[in-house]
Amino acid sequence: MELIEGLYLLTTTVLAAAGLTLLAFALSAYHDSGRTSMAWLAVGFGLLVVAAVTTPIAAFRTGFANPEALLLVNTGLYAASTVLVAGSLAVYEPGTREFVISDTDLTEFQN
Repeated sequence: MELIEGLYLLTTTVLAAAGLTLLAFALSAYHDSGRTSMAWLAVGFGLLVVAAVTTPIAAFRTGFANPEALLLVNTGLYAASTVLVAGSLAVYEPGTREFVISDTDLTEFQN
């Protein structure tokens, strides 16, 4: 194994471990709160882990034969993950305090 391949595996392992940690936190938050935004967050981090794990597996199994396809799939999964994570910040659920704006600030915005 070449140095670059080893470094690729190392950074991928770190990314997957960090993603799994964030996924566990998001699942715990969803379990505790039941908020849709936490489910979006969990799915987003889940896709991050899928991308981090499947891309190197596919790369090594194919001998890096088609790097453009690998990058396309990898970037697509990361893009979907990012959209879901960003979406989790934008999901508004009536009856919750996800978008907390103080009454003073709200009055200022209305005026």
